[in-house]
Amino acid sequence: MQTFSVTASRQRNGHAKYTGMYNPYMRRLLFLLPLAAGLFAQQTGTISGTIADPDGRPVRVPIRVVNSATKVAYQGMPSPTGEYSISQLPPGAYQLTVQALANSFRAFVRDGLTVSSGEATKLAIHLQEGIALNTLGDGREFFQDVAKANSAKQVIPKGATPRMPDGKPDFSGYWVAPGGSFDPGVPELQDWAETVAAKRQADDLRDIPGSRCLPTGVVLPVNNGQPRRMVHIASLLVSYSEGQLPRQIFLDGRPHPSDPNPNWFGHSIGRWEGETLVVDTVGLNDKSWLDWYARPQTEKMHIIERFRRPDLGHLELEMTVDDAGALKKPWVVKRTYVLEPTDEILENVCAENEKDLQHLVNK
Repeated sequence: MQTFSVTASRQRNGHAKYTGMYNPYMRRLLFLLPLAAGLFAQQTGTISGTIADPDGRPVRVPIRVVNSATKVAYQGMPSPTGEYSISQLPPGAYQLTVQALANSFRAFVRDGLTVSSGEATKLAIHLQEGIALNTLGDGREFFQDVAKANSAKQVIPKGATPRMPDGKPDFSGYWVAPGGSFDPGVPELQDWAETVAAKRQADDLRDIPGSRCLPTGVVLPVNNGQPRRMVHIASLLVSYSEGQLPRQIFLDGRPHPSDPNPNWFGHSIGRWEGETLVVDTVGLNDKSWLDWYARPQTEKMHIIERFRRPDLGHLELEMTVDDAGALKKPWVVKRTYVLEPTDEILENVCAENEKDLQHLVNK
């Protein structure tokens, strides 16, 4: 194989002059790569279109498609104008679902979408009102207005990561989701769990634990972006939210119980990996829901959370949910919280104000 050295130098006229090693095989490879990419694009298809709320306004929520034969899932996020496109889909039949919060919109599912090689399948998604019915103080417009107002005045604190006396990051603070980031991942449910979730959604989430003033568990508060207060000492990290029981994470080196009694928050122990606190949780019950899409969990669930505080104003969480009883494979959720130093947890006694349960009925 003959090669030539190639180097670049600047001439007086400003143009580059190339000399040196040259490989003719590399030239052929560079020529073939675009052809291969084009051929791959011709062998796959696309599902695209627009997504809007009942009033015709664009909605930015994850859109998921699953190949009916292989069960491989693909996910996309619409643009601010409501346009979406999920590409590089092998030909075949697909199911499309919209992961919109059920209290804002009803679940959207479309089966039998056909994807052909080199073609785009178009679908305009029109979401229907959720259980909140967009009522004043409880609907999507109210929360959108509140979010805009809070975003306009939000100032994220800047500075170095606070430290404990032993030099480890201090996670203490009141942490909120607005201003941060969220990657919900794509949970893959077993067939029975899909059936349960569909039935719960058809019943308008009537049986969600919170409707009975029960705890929300570990996973759901992360998925819905519930604010949390964290109190950190050397041997213990406590996390709690408005209207919820406090959750204890033991940092004193103790192991899990050999036979933990399943409960809402499980048994959590933490260990340090450099600047990251790794929290291991077992002993959870099967009463909590994973999210507002009514996905169930079992007592086999095992959660690993990785907490980092890269600076004063941000708290990063990567949560891996492994439930051999309900999920086909581990599910990873990522969220970044923002420090809100001027806010506090208010007293909220659910049973004192609960007026709705007696009026909720199954379909």
